[in-house]
Amino acid sequence: MRRLLVASVVLSASAAVLNAQMPDGSSNRAAIGKLGFMVGRWTGEAWMQRGSERVHTTMSETIERKLDGVVLQVEGRGVIPAAAGGEPRVVHHAFAVISFDAQAGTYGLRSYLASGLFGDFALTPIPGGVTWSRDVPGGRVRNTARIANDEWHEVGEFSRDGVTWTQILEMRLRRQP
Repeated sequence: MRRLLVASVVLSASAAVLNAQMPDGSSNRAAIGKLGFMVGRWTGEAWMQRGSERVHTTMSETIERKLDGVVLQVEGRGVIPAAAGGEPRVVHHAFAVISFDAQAGTYGLRSYLASGLFGDFALTPIPGGVTWSRDVPGGRVRNTARIANDEWHEVGEFSRDGVTWTQILEMRLRRQP
C-alpha cells in the first residue's frame, strides 16, 4: 500500500511539472492567426514551366486551421482537363503544414509532393501575403503569394545567381464561398 501511495504522489508531481512546462499554444495560435487571410478554398487557373513546356492547369488550394489554430494545413492540386474521352490528369499535388516556432519567432513550411519529394522552408509574411524559397539543383526557387479582395496571385521564380530571376509559375485563384 505504501508503494502505491508513493507511486501516486510521484505521478501527480510529475504531471504537475509537465503541465507547468507545456506551452498553451497561445503564441503559436496568435502568429498563425496573422495568416488567417489565407484560409479558405481557392480555385482558378495556373501555369508552370516544366522544362521547355508551359503546362496550363486548373488549380485548387485548400487552407484550413488545424490543432485549434496552431497550424495551417495546405493542399494544392493542379489538374489538366481531360482529353477527348479521357480522364483529367493531376500534374501537381502538394500537401504542406505551416507552423510557427515561438522560441525562434519564425514561420516554417513543411511541404510534401506526390512525387515523394519534401522539404522544410522558411515562410516570411509580407504585406498582403507570404514568400518562401528553396535551393534546387542549379539555383534557387522563390514563391510569392499575394492575397487581396478574395484573389490569390502567386508567382514562382528561378534564379541561378540570386540576382536574375525568371518566372516559372503563376496562379490566379479566387476564394470560393
